[in-house]
Amino acid sequence: MTLMQKAITPSLAHAHLTQGHDRIAGYVVRAEDVAFATTPAQLFEVHGLGYPGSPFSPYDRYIDILRFESSPQLQYRDVPGYIVPLWWLRHSRIPPGAELIRVHDDGTSTLLARYGDVGTGWTVTQLGAPRPALASLSRCVGPVAKWHGAYLEADVVDGGHTVVLALANPPLAETGFHQSPSGRWYRRVAREDVTELFELDLTARWNGLSVRVVDQWQDAQRYVVARISHLGDDIERAERLHLDRVEAGVYEAIVYAAELTDIETNQVVPHTWAPGPAAQQRDWAHS
Repeated sequence: MTLMQKAITPSLAHAHLTQGHDRIAGYVVRAEDVAFATTPAQLFEVHGLGYPGSPFSPYDRYIDILRFESSPQLQYRDVPGYIVPLWWLRHSRIPPGAELIRVHDDGTSTLLARYGDVGTGWTVTQLGAPRPALASLSRCVGPVAKWHGAYLEADVVDGGHTVVLALANPPLAETGFHQSPSGRWYRRVAREDVTELFELDLTARWNGLSVRVVDQWQDAQRYVVARISHLGDDIERAERLHLDRVEAGVYEAIVYAAELTDIETNQVVPHTWAPGPAAQQRDWAHS
């Protein structure tokens, strides 16, 4: 696997460390391509952090970065003038084993937290730091496994040999689940025990803008609402539609599912997962 690296805004770093936020999106680079960047000023340059409205500065005392194994949702971007190869990462769950690292202006670095997997979530490495809260699960983002006839949120670990199954609540009948310190229930099973393994890539258009649906739920009036994330191809339209800008190129909003058009439900099945039978298609936006 290729190790990737992404600069993390202060607000997202706070969300990871306190709220258990387990999503990322935006521009990333290969860690080996920027190994020479060991100060905030150098990271500011190689990650292109001088965009309009950026919360970063080359004079920051520190910049936080996330290092993680490559994701199926990565797309190479040919950006003229960029000093290193660049990839775009769709709104995705953080890959297992990712590390949140703080790089200081004296050239030293500190490991702030490690993301285990969907079952265990974040572990903060600082002594005395409170454990992050528990992020909500979503079948719209991250691997999904079919096990014993049920679909569960999952992660693939141990080089593809093991699948971690996750539940938000205690299982009613199945045994073998354990509660992690974060409060989530999880179980590790062999890959061959999972009959289907895939990631949903639910895309649509909202007011002509290409988006990925990353969450959905019912509001107080029982209308289905969805969180959408811009796919990064039409920045001007995203700006005109007043989506919330999370960082450079990353725009998100909460909309009514009924406003979505051209909905497509695709399945991402990396070859390293040794996929089982094809998963059933589902219309998550209008279920």
